Amino acid sequence: MKTNNFLNISTLIYKMIVYNLRIIFANKFIWFLAGSVLFYIGLSVIYVFSNDVSRMEELYGMFLFSGLLLVFYPSAFGIQNDQDARTIEILFGIPNYRYKVWLVRIVLIFIIAFLIMLVFTFLSSVLIVKFRVVNMTAQVMFPVLFLGIMAFMLSTVIRNGNGTAVLMIIFGLFFMILSDNLRKSQWNVFLNPYDVPNDLNETTWAIITLKNRIFLITGSIIFMLAALFNLQKREKFM
Repeated sequence: MKTNNFLNISTLIYKMIVYNLRIIFANKFIWFLAGSVLFYIGLSVIYVFSNDVSRMEELYGMFLFSGLLLVFYPSAFGIQNDQDARTIEILFGIPNYRYKVWLVRIVLIFIIAFLIMLVFTFLSSVLIVKFRVVNMTAQVMFPVLFLGIMAFMLSTVIRNGNGTAVLMIIFGLFFMILSDNLRKSQWNVFLNPYDVPNDLNETTWAIITLKNRIFLITGSIIFMLAALFNLQKREKFM
């Protein structure tokens, strides 16, 4: 009996994952994936023929932009795609809707992004300059997670992919403008852990980086809870 229950649960989880993967990879996501790959290949070629390929801070920026391209579309346009396909009415009929559907989908989005970024960083470590692949990938995923879940949260408020995209671009530009002034601050969303300021020692910079990562994780959790709360307001989506 226990074996049958385990098999049934495993089959259900497998079908849920496959179903959500089809949704994630549908529509325009493939173009964002292609854009991320082309951006990575283009800059990698430049770095290979560059006289200075050991600048880790530049590689970090390349990986960060590639990661943001991967999560941008499914995070910002997911709710609209469900509305356009009229599947949101069905999803709201599922008990514990927020946990069984969108939470699984969001987790899958970032797992896929992490695995793809792992490939990117591994190739760069082999072809450009040697570095710790897993550590670089993990560092890149902190701001990617923060901005991706922020986009998802905004999409539950605006309920329109294009509107969410415009707002995220504005926020992104705002964060980038502040990044120079907040370069040595733990509140810098785009803080580059490999770009150590000349007037700070590595220990102080490591502490600032740790506080920044805690800030990004905390912000991501708050955004996720806010998004799940918004998804309970059925009347706004029907």
